[in-house]
Amino acid sequence: MQVYRIADMNIAVAPRFDYTKEYLADYAVNDSDYELAVTVTDDMIAYEQELNVRIHGYPMSEALCESVAILRVLCDHIIRRGGFFLHCSCLKYRGKAIIFTAPSGTGKSTHASLWKEHFGDEVEMINDDKPLVREKEDGFVIYGTPWRGKHGRGANISAPIGAIFFLAQAPENSVEKIDGFTALTLLMQQTVIPSGKNDTSALLDMLSRLIEHTPMFRLNCNISDEAVETSLGAVSSLW
Repeated sequence: MQVYRIADMNIAVAPRFDYTKEYLADYAVNDSDYELAVTVTDDMIAYEQELNVRIHGYPMSEALCESVAILRVLCDHIIRRGGFFLHCSCLKYRGKAIIFTAPSGTGKSTHASLWKEHFGDEVEMINDDKPLVREKEDGFVIYGTPWRGKHGRGANISAPIGAIFFLAQAPENSVEKIDGFTALTLLMQQTVIPSGKNDTSALLDMLSRLIEHTPMFRLNCNISDEAVETSLGAVSSLW
């Protein structure tokens, strides 16, 4: 098995497909110690294929199913290690992570790309689809993962979370702070809800602490440089 270091955790995986090996390659480490071993079975691949057919109407390749199955196991594990998966596009700017989250197709990747175009090398893409969040002693940190989305944008880096924006498409740009209940509802829609009662309770507690210590905004935006300035204006006075 090869060991990969993802979100400060050593995970051992025995990939069945070359696609998976290439997918995980940037996270490979020369280490024999690990806290979780993942072996993807035929049943796990069949489950991912059936699920994708139900949701999207078509089956995925077995290789892609393997990578998704590994992520699913990791999501179940990380909840017990003080972390969770968040469906979002996130970037690093001036040492802090800025997160854009919303349902698929809303424009998360587009808005993150606008920041990159606007600020150039001042912005690093952490992950464009499936990063992992962990609660540390001094706050919450978001980590890049191999699951970078269809554009493959991201890196094996991390940053403390500075702000979270919930995106909505709109003809005019505006931003507003949102209350904790609204933020919790929106965050729950963009993460994986554990099946176990204790794990679900742990997730809710973590999200509540994240909301307590992190600025949360609703960003109504279009595809323009003004949209970047609107979101920047909301956080520029925070750091």
